[in-house]
Amino acid sequence: MESSLIIELVLTAMRMAAILAGPVLLTVLVVGIVIGALQSATQINEPSVVFVPKMLAVMLVLALTGATTLGLFVDYVREMIARIPAIAG
Repeated sequence: MESSLIIELVLTAMRMAAILAGPVLLTVLVVGIVIGALQSATQINEPSVVFVPKMLAVMLVLALTGATTLGLFVDYVREMIARIPAIAG
């Protein structure tokens, strides 16, 4: 197997991982910063105050982007399965 093919496969996998995880990670980051600022301003340091909004935000993002990201992932897996004979041979 050629090194350029391996590099292409790894870069494609990393790009797909970023696309799939990006919306959720960015949501958790933004909600965490906002809640952290509110906790700092109000001096309420309760762990559940951070957890519940993050959980709700992640559920909302997954509900909004889940179908699109699932479609992208299925297309990626189909492409990788179709490339198996070329990679092995």
